[in-house]
Amino acid sequence: MIFTFRITSKESENFLIKMKIDGKHSFFDLHTFIQMNCDFEPCQIASFFMTDDEGLKTAEISMMDAGFDGGAYLLMQNAKLTDLIKEKGQKLYYTFDLSEDRSLLIELIDIDMGTKLKEPLVTAMEGDAPVQVLSGNSNNSIAKKFQEEEVFMDFGILDDYNELFGEMEDF
Repeated sequence: MIFTFRITSKESENFLIKMKIDGKHSFFDLHTFIQMNCDFEPCQIASFFMTDDEGLKTAEISMMDAGFDGGAYLLMQNAKLTDLIKEKGQKLYYTFDLSEDRSLLIELIDIDMGTKLKEPLVTAMEGDAPVQVLSGNSNNSIAKKFQEEEVFMDFGILDDYNELFGEMEDF
């Protein structure tokens, strides 16, 4: 069973990938294929989210086990596409920037029941993929500022140092 997906982005309106992938592949295979074709860094964590008819997220397919028991999530390595993708028109999100909740929209546009495909295949590609990590990421800038402050505090505040050891002029 071959799935044909259309992948788009709200951030890059001219961006489009049409691809074919065999349903026996895992969500991790799909993740790797998207990362490769969008020139994303593989070290970033990502997740797929299944959606309902209104486009609301219903279940997560995660890269890593978050340790939650009974949660509505699966692991990419274990979940086959055919396990969760059933009908034409079905949509899911590929969230490639979890800290900023930035996603690609993936829509199943065709199912070919009679053929098999060994490797995923791009059938059309237009425009540029969105940037994977925003450079002005507020979370990153806060963390960077905290690290800078921490470096200055390694030896305590200068006033505390002076109280303990006296002024340098005393020597």
